[in-house]
Amino acid sequence: MTWNQMKHTRWILAIGLAALLFGAYWLVRQPLANAGRPLVIGVVQLTPVDSTTLQGFKEGMAQLGYREGKDVVYLDEGPAGTIDRLEPLIRRLLAAQPKLLFVSSTPATQAVKKHLGSTAIPVLFAPVNDPLGAGIVASLKAPGGNITGIRLPAGDDLRLEWLKKIAPTVKRVYLPYNPGDRSALASLALARQAAAVLGIELLAEEIRNGEAVRPALAALPANIDAIFLPRDSTIEARIDDFTAVALKRRLPLCAPSLLQVEAGALFSYGFEHRQIGQQAARLADQILRGVSPADLPVETAESRLAINQVTARAIGLPIPGEILRQAEKVVRPPSEPTRARP
Repeated sequence: MTWNQMKHTRWILAIGLAALLFGAYWLVRQPLANAGRPLVIGVVQLTPVDSTTLQGFKEGMAQLGYREGKDVVYLDEGPAGTIDRLEPLIRRLLAAQPKLLFVSSTPATQAVKKHLGSTAIPVLFAPVNDPLGAGIVASLKAPGGNITGIRLPAGDDLRLEWLKKIAPTVKRVYLPYNPGDRSALASLALARQAAAVLGIELLAEEIRNGEAVRPALAALPANIDAIFLPRDSTIEARIDDFTAVALKRRLPLCAPSLLQVEAGALFSYGFEHRQIGQQAARLADQILRGVSPADLPVETAESRLAINQVTARAIGLPIPGEILRQAEKVVRPPSEPTRARP
């Protein structure tokens, strides 16, 4: 064989190897088939707030190549609404034997774990405030069992500090919470620690369901200076009631996520529901490809400062430019562009 023939042969082999590697990569990155049928993902939501997380999850799955209706279908009956309605919903989903359960909120995830029994169906939560404290996983690095997901970063104490920076004269803060939600209790504990340092008096009130929100707000003490909402699905779902009262009373309303700021709360230092859903999609992709949830560390979402300048002006609270510049997102009046921090 001549030198030119050997050189030509090497080129052919190199091209063939490259094509083989590309083909293998392409096959690996394609959504998994289930005997020619779409993969089935069961969805457990507690309140309408969780729908935004689900939307982000679907967007993330689509970006990974999982076309809804073709590669994947979602068994979604909508938010349960109350904790007592979770059990029958979960039983129906488990009977359908989905490839994965996508669960939003701490109470919903606790309910799913309670009813899993010996089933091997993987569970992905997004988010849970404190999965260790809520007894959902044994370890963040090695969850064990068949559950993993996205947890929220600690930050309710920092959020109270931001309230003091944004509204320095605040002394008495109203904090409504559902005592049946471990996430809410964790928020309350951190807020109490920060309040003791900041010289703030917390007026914590138990609200066990959404129907109790309006009566509680109707009896809101006259001498409070602000409202602090915990990471509590029951409370977050009634954001419109809280924003209405806060605007009427010209009170700073501090919320746990960007979603509530967009709905009219003054500010949040916390998470973004849609982003958490997108983050969870990457874990779902690994689980659907055979990685055990037991081996997937629980991931942590990011906290961001968001401020509603429209609300600030409505309640007559000037926010210094140095604080606005630290915000990841500022909701501005229609005449001004809404922009994120560069």
